[in-house]
Amino acid sequence: MQQLNNFSRKPEDNNKKTDIKKLLIVGAFAVVAAIFASMGILHFLLKDDAPTPKQKETVQATVNAPKDIAKDDNPHAIGLDKRAVMDAVALSLFDNGMDNSSIKETTETQDGDVLKLHIIIDQGEADIKELKNSIADRIRAMNVEPEVGKSISFESGNLSTIIDFIERKAEKPAAPVKKPTVQRNYGGVKIAFVIDDCGYSVPLAEKLGKVKYPLAMAIIPYTPHSKESADIFRRLGKSVFLHQPMEPKSYPQNDPGKGAILLNMPESLIEISLRKNVEDLGGKIDGFNNHMGSGLTESREKMQQVFSVMKHYTDFYVDSYTSPKTVAYDECQKEGMTCAINNKFIDNESDPEYIKGKIMDGVNLAKANGSIIMIGHLREATVNVLIEMLPELEAMGVDIVPVKELAAR
Repeated sequence: MQQLNNFSRKPEDNNKKTDIKKLLIVGAFAVVAAIFASMGILHFLLKDDAPTPKQKETVQATVNAPKDIAKDDNPHAIGLDKRAVMDAVALSLFDNGMDNSSIKETTETQDGDVLKLHIIIDQGEADIKELKNSIADRIRAMNVEPEVGKSISFESGNLSTIIDFIERKAEKPAAPVKKPTVQRNYGGVKIAFVIDDCGYSVPLAEKLGKVKYPLAMAIIPYTPHSKESADIFRRLGKSVFLHQPMEPKSYPQNDPGKGAILLNMPESLIEISLRKNVEDLGGKIDGFNNHMGSGLTESREKMQQVFSVMKHYTDFYVDSYTSPKTVAYDECQKEGMTCAINNKFIDNESDPEYIKGKIMDGVNLAKANGSIIMIGHLREATVNVLIEMLPELEAMGVDIVPVKELAAR
C-alpha cells in the first residue's frame, strides 16, 4: 500500500517541474521582449535627435575651419573671443605676404558685458581689396557675417570688433627730371673708333653693329664667326677690317693665331697667308690693322712685304701702335697707301668706369689736337659703354667720324 502511494506522487512532481519550466521560458521571453522594446524606443529617440542638414553643415564648417582659429559649434550663442579674431587677422596677413608687424594698434574697451576690439592695420604695398576679402572670408568661416566697407566690422556674442586700415594718399607722379643741357664744349672735335677682336661673338656684333655711328670693325681671320661677323657688319653699314695677326715680341709664348705673319716667313708664304685671310672674310675688306705685331711692325723688310700684297685688297691701313718702335706707319706711306695710327686703347681693363674714363681722356686729347683715333675690343663691357656714351659725346659737340677721315694720304 505504501508502495502504491509512492507511485501515485511521482506524476504530481513531474507536473510541478513542467510548470516551473514553463514559467522560466515565459519569463525569458518577457525579458527579451523588454529588451527589444527598449531598443525600439532608443532607436526612436535617436532618430528624433539626428542632426538636421543645417547642423551637419555647421559641423562640417567646424571640421574644415582653418587651423589656429578658435571655433565653436554655435558661435552666435557662445561668441567669438579676441584670440579667434586676432588669429584670423594674422593668417590673412600671412596669406598676403605680410606679418603681425602690420598691425599698428590694438585697443580694447569694456562697455558693460561687451568687449569692444579696435584693430588698425597698415597694409603697406599689399592690395587692400585682397586683404579685406581675406579677413572677411576667415570671419565668415566662423559663422559671423562681417560688414565690409572702408572698415571691417562685426559682432559676435559679447565681442564687438572694428578693423580699420591706414589710408594712403595716392602719391602724385614725380615731375619728369629735366636733363641738364649739355654745353657743346667740344665743337669741331673729331673722334674715330676701331673695334678689334671681332669674330668671336655674333650677339655682340649685332648689338654694336646696330648703332648709327660709323665704326670700323676689325675681324680676326679663322675665328668661330669671322665670315658671319663680316656679313653682319656689311649689312649694317659698318667698315670691315682684317685684323691681321702679326708676330709679337713675346712669340712663341704668345701666339697671334692662325694666319699670322711671322718674321721667319718667306715673302711667297706671306702672300699666300694674306690672300687666304682676306678670303676668310668674304674676299672684300675696307682696310686692315695689326693684331699683336709688336715684333713684326718693327721690321721694315717684313712690313714692306705685307703692304706690297695688301695694296691689292685695300688702300687703307691703321697702325695699332703696339710698339713705340713701330715703322708700319712710315712703310705704309712709302707704299702710297692711306695710313692712320691709333692714339689710345680704351679697354685694357673691363671695368665700365675705367673705359668711360679712357674715352673722356681721348676726347680731351682730341680737343687739344683736333682729332683722335681710339681702339676698343668687341667685349660686353666695351659695347655697353659705347652704346651709352656715343650719343653723349655727340651731344657734347663731338663728331664721330669714319676712321678713314682721320687718315693721312
